[in-house]
Amino acid sequence: MELSENNVIAYFQPILSADSNTVYSYEVLGRFIDSDGNIKSLGPFFCDPNITHEEALRVDRIVRRYALKKYVEEKRTENLFINIRLAWIDKYTDNPEELPTIRWAHEFGIDPDRIVIEITEEEFNASDEHINVLTFYKKAGCHIALDDYGRNANNLERLALLQPDIIKLDIDYIHKSESSYHYREYIKHLAAFAEAVGIEVLYEGIETQRQLEICMNTRGRFYQGFLIAHPQASMSEAVVNYNVFSASTEAAYNVLHKKIIQTDLLKSYLDSKVGVFLIDNPLFFRKEHKDMYLTELCSELPEVVRIYLCDRQGNQITPNFEWHLGNVTLCDYRGKNWAWRGFFREALETFIAGGKSCLSSAYRDFTTKKRVFTYFHALDDDVFLFADINRIQLQIR
Repeated sequence: MELSENNVIAYFQPILSADSNTVYSYEVLGRFIDSDGNIKSLGPFFCDPNITHEEALRVDRIVRRYALKKYVEEKRTENLFINIRLAWIDKYTDNPEELPTIRWAHEFGIDPDRIVIEITEEEFNASDEHINVLTFYKKAGCHIALDDYGRNANNLERLALLQPDIIKLDIDYIHKSESSYHYREYIKHLAAFAEAVGIEVLYEGIETQRQLEICMNTRGRFYQGFLIAHPQASMSEAVVNYNVFSASTEAAYNVLHKKIIQTDLLKSYLDSKVGVFLIDNPLFFRKEHKDMYLTELCSELPEVVRIYLCDRQGNQITPNFEWHLGNVTLCDYRGKNWAWRGFFREALETFIAGGKSCLSSAYRDFTTKKRVFTYFHALDDDVFLFADINRIQLQIR
C-alpha cells in the first residue's frame, strides 16, 4: 500500500527523568494504518534495503511534521526526540538554515530548545560537513543525542567535536546486563565517562525491574522502555508506570543503604581487630621478624584473602600473607609498586585528608578474578597495611 499523509502517523514513547519522576520527553516513532485499520510500526519499512533513500526521507518527513503538529495541538511542554539519519541532511550542509525540522518548529511556534535531534552511533562517521549541520541544530537551540552509544565506541574525536547533550546506551547492553557482570561494568564505565564530560545518559529498552534497578545503580538520569511506558498515540493521555519507577528508586536506595551499612560494619570490624593487634604488638612493623607478626595477624583475619605492607610511595615491603586451604602461606611480591592501583590512590587520599583507614571501592582481583575490597590502615606515616577481602564476605558475624 502507498504510504502518505492519509495513513502515516506518529506514536510517542515517554522518557522519564530520575530527578523529578516525571516525563522528560517523548520519542517520536513512525506508524502507519494498514488497509484493515491496524496500527503498525514503520521500523521494517525504514530498515528495508529495497526502499530508496528518497522514499524513506519522504515518509519520515510526514512522521516528523505530524509529530510536531500533534505536539502543538496537545499543548505539550516536554521535549521531543526526533530521529535523523545523517544521509538525510547531506543536502543541507551548505544551507543548514533550510533544515525542515527547524522550519517546522518555527512554523508551529515550537521552541527549538524542546527538540532533541537523535542520530545513531552506527552512523556517526560524520564528515566535517555533517558536524557543521549538527552544530547548526545546536546553535538553533536543539539538543543532540547519540543513540546506541557504546556499540561502536571508536569515534571519540567526533564525539569531542560535536559534544552531544545526551547518549542513549545500546539496548543490547541493558538486556545482557541482567546476567553478565562484564556488561554491568561496561554500562558503569560509559555512564561514568559521560558524567565526567558533562553528557546526560539515557537508558533505553528497559523491559524488566532488574534492568531498571541495574541502570539506576549506574547514575543515569533518563529511562525509557516497555516496563515504563509503551509508544502511544497521544502524549496528553499517555499511560506511564510511575509506580514501577518509584519502586525501583526505593529498591536501589535500599540496596545502596545496605551496602553502605555492611561496608561500614566491615571497616569497623577490621579497625577493631587491627587496633587490638597493634596494642598487643606495638611497632611490630619496625621489628626484624615482622613476618611472624603478620602471619599471626593474618590468622586472626579469616575474612582476608591476603595482607601485606607497603611504604607511602606504594612499594611493597613484605611478602603477601595469604589464606590457602586453611593455612597462611607467603607469596613474595616485595619490590612491586602499587601506586598506580585505584585502591592505593583511595588509601593515599584518605591518609592525606587525615584518615587512618578506609575500604576501597569494590573491584575484580587480577589473580583470583573475584570481587574484592582492599582495606587500608596507616601504621605510621610511612608504613601502610593493606588487606584484600572477598566481597562475598561482607556479612560480618
